[in-house]
Amino acid sequence: MINFVAIDFETADPTHPCSLGIAVVEDSKITLVKQWLIKPACYPYFHFYAQKIHGIKKEDVEFQPEFDGLWSEIKPYIENQILVAHNAHFDVGILRKTLIHYKIPIPRFTSFCSYTTARIAWKDSKKASLDFLCEQEGIEFEHHNADSDAYACAKLFLRELEILGIDDLKDLQTITRKVAKEARLAKQERELEKERIRKEKIDSIPQKEINTKTISRKNVDKKD
Repeated sequence: MINFVAIDFETADPTHPCSLGIAVVEDSKITLVKQWLIKPACYPYFHFYAQKIHGIKKEDVEFQPEFDGLWSEIKPYIENQILVAHNAHFDVGILRKTLIHYKIPIPRFTSFCSYTTARIAWKDSKKASLDFLCEQEGIEFEHHNADSDAYACAKLFLRELEILGIDDLKDLQTITRKVAKEARLAKQERELEKERIRKEKIDSIPQKEINTKTISRKNVDKKD
């Protein structure tokens, strides 16, 4: 059975959270969904585009605690937990930056990305966004509400594990590392192939033409 905590941050700007949602999974079942509104450290500033996405305005968080005032409540769901987020680079990054901002020691945790796992589970899919995959899998949620996004992430991650036949997250770590290594090697091969083609094009140009172009560039440089 799988245990983890799915998390989702909504932000007032690119780095300051104004909401955190969690979905606790115990024995492969969602047992708790919770949300906190957060007065961001950048208050009263809210980027207009962020407001357009999640609908949270400065008036909604005016009397809410800042993150450090909520940390005692949030900490048990983070410390020594397995965290899952759809685009974990963003959400875990926000968590780390916020803890650093408030000079709170970063607790130990492990993180997985349901977006990355989706690319493995549905390798032929052109999209791996949360809304696209949830529609595909029949998961109903209210996008950009932190608690609803966390719930959707949890449901989706459980579905991904089911498709991959994984009942131990250590196995997922192994698969993810293998896929990442293969992706790096494939990228290196593409770059080498591009370089080979570039050299072939240069070698196919007559030496006289290359010398003429070089002389022309030197003449231009002298005029300047």
